[in-house]
Order: sequence, then C-alpha cells, then structure tokens
Amino acid sequence: MADSQVNWYENDVLLVVDEAKDELLTRLAFQGEGYAKRDAPVDTGFMRNAIYGFGPSGSHRAEGQEMADPPKLGPGEAAIHGAANYTIYQEERVGFMYKALEQLKRIAGGVIREVGKEHFGG
Repeated sequence: MADSQVNWYENDVLLVVDEAKDELLTRLAFQGEGYAKRDAPVDTGFMRNAIYGFGPSGSHRAEGQEMADPPKLGPGEAAIHGAANYTIYQEERVGFMYKALEQLKRIAGGVIREVGKEHFGG
C-alpha cells in the first residue's frame, strides 16, 4: 500500500469560516438597524438616529459619538443598540426593535446564502 498524506489546511479553513461568520453577524446587525430605524416612532428624530448596529466587522456609530452604555460584545456577537436613554420606553410601547428582530428571522437564510457564496464560492 502506498504512503499518502492529506493536508487539511485546517487553520486556513477556520480563518475563512470565522471571517464569514463575522460578516454574517455584522450584515444582520446593520439590516436590523435599518428595520428598527424605519419603524421607530419619531419625536425629534434623535432616538431614530441613535440606533446603531454593531457586529464583529464594525458598526455604524461615528467615532467619538456619545451614547448611553455601548454594548460590550464578545467574539462572534452582534447587537442592535438604542442609544437614547428613553428608547426602552418607546420599545415597550411600540415594539419596533422586537419587530426588527422578527424581520431579521425572515431574511436570515438569504443573508447566510449570500455570505456563503462570497466566502466559499458557488
């Protein structure tokens, strides 16, 4: 029997998978930000403009911009943050952030396929 060896390139594969996961989470956070901003009640516009998507690949928050308690994300985590202190009261009344998350559930499969094609081909 001939000797053979398979080079799995495990580290290369894991790097691509991690990059794809980070891109997926960030895209979903940004899309959720858009949904939440669209459906947020408008008073002066401050609350709507103080909604930010955060993901492993970045955020839409401007550098140096003040905000209430920015989320502390760990590896592989994303968030949609309402930075206005009174966002929670409007969320309880209207439910625009929850609605945004429900909308994300419906599009997540398409985003997964899109990111998969970009990172893995096909």
